[in-house]
Amino acid sequence: MHAPFRSAYDQMAYRTLPMPQTHPDRLATIALLHGMTPRPIGRCRVLELGCGDGSNLIPMAYGLPGSEFVGVDLAATAVASGIAAISELGLGNIALHHLDVMDLPDTFGAFDYIIAPGIYSWVPAPVRDRILAICHAHLAPQGVAFVSYNTYPGCHLRQAVWQVLQFHVEGITDPGERIAQARALARFMADCPQAEASDGAVLGNEMRAVLDHSPGLLFHDDLAATNFPVYFHEFASHARRHRLQFLAEANFHEMQAQAYPPEVARQVWHLANQSVVQKEQYLDFLRNRRFRQTLLCREDVTLARALQPEILRTLHLGSLARPVVEPPNVDAPGIVEEFRGRGESAMSTDHPLAKAAILHLGRIWPRVVRFDELLRNIGRGGANAVEVASLLDILLAAYTAGFIELHTHAPHFALEPGPRPTASPVARLQLEHGSFVASLRHTSVCIEDDLGRRLLTLMDGTRTPDMLRHELAVYVSAQPSPVEVSASVVERKVAEAARLALLVA
Repeated sequence: MHAPFRSAYDQMAYRTLPMPQTHPDRLATIALLHGMTPRPIGRCRVLELGCGDGSNLIPMAYGLPGSEFVGVDLAATAVASGIAAISELGLGNIALHHLDVMDLPDTFGAFDYIIAPGIYSWVPAPVRDRILAICHAHLAPQGVAFVSYNTYPGCHLRQAVWQVLQFHVEGITDPGERIAQARALARFMADCPQAEASDGAVLGNEMRAVLDHSPGLLFHDDLAATNFPVYFHEFASHARRHRLQFLAEANFHEMQAQAYPPEVARQVWHLANQSVVQKEQYLDFLRNRRFRQTLLCREDVTLARALQPEILRTLHLGSLARPVVEPPNVDAPGIVEEFRGRGESAMSTDHPLAKAAILHLGRIWPRVVRFDELLRNIGRGGANAVEVASLLDILLAAYTAGFIELHTHAPHFALEPGPRPTASPVARLQLEHGSFVASLRHTSVCIEDDLGRRLLTLMDGTRTPDMLRHELAVYVSAQPSPVEVSASVVERKVAEAARLALLVA
């Protein structure tokens, strides 16, 4: 990287959060589905390029103490902050380095998982080339690399926004003033009356989206001196030049065409001439895609593109599915029950075994369970081979649609608080700097209320619920608008922290 990146990221911090799509569990799961033999994540090596202050890597290291984590970044301030956090947490399996990726030494050795979130499109061409060269040189034979980047065709419109904003702030050097001026222009253009569906209205809507961007995102993305989107086929070609091949998208459901009628999916395959890369490119055209999170592996790895349902027997399954109608009829065949999942995802089935399985997964969420245990838990451990095969097919389809999750391991957290509730030390430390914390499922959680934040910091394993209530009451009494802190309030908030996977087992 070059000097401007050093000064930019040191002058204006870029808030980083845990990214579940970069976790080695996600990468290993998708690799297993495609016939690879990835390194078990409990004893693997992970390299993050552009680690910032370690907000993504540190929670991984805490949750996987038997693995080794290495992060590099050019922002000295961010790296120093991450090193201080590692020392505070007493973690011995992670190291952050203030280092230019152009200078990454061969002595770092091989890694089972390499992740490069938010770098590729934001650095000059030689650095983009170096990122993929590192992936080839340092990736283990069955390793997986993650690279995210901006894409066309969707970024053509975003580029118009970037160019307008950059024109407006040209000559302004102070980061805060650049952000303020860019927001002012975005607000002006978003509020300007336009004929509905006109080009001006389209650009105004894009400007309205800019107003939701954090200062760091606006400064380092919308106002970045380097922001280089590519078409997916161009990225895949670049990877091939470094003897890497496209494995999948980190959010696997994004590769599917379920949102379109079957005839559209068939036409996409026809246009792609049975090429996975071409299929992905045509889907990007249809979706006007702007951003990708791509997984790569070595070119000599043989991939099984036809997913085999039997592989689900080796994995853990989870879903926050909820039945639309309570109570659902799970036993009777022919009666369709609908379930709602994350976001707008939904699933309908009349298969008794599938209904019982999805209902159970939703009820034990956020826990995950192995397939054989799932069958036992729903009282179907003796189901015949035909029923089980049908269930596996349904569950695999639900995964490809983004309705259920698959994992290579079950993360460790407590759903029962115990006599002295203990919040994750990583989360407690993060609360010293803001409202966003990492859950023990490697997701980002915003603790919006002051009482909730104070409670989490107090849950260090030394206090009973009654002691927590007393200390919260003392804290609240000193506030301008004190509220009553009852035992039921504490119990409810502790239970909420457990559901968010913030308590240590």
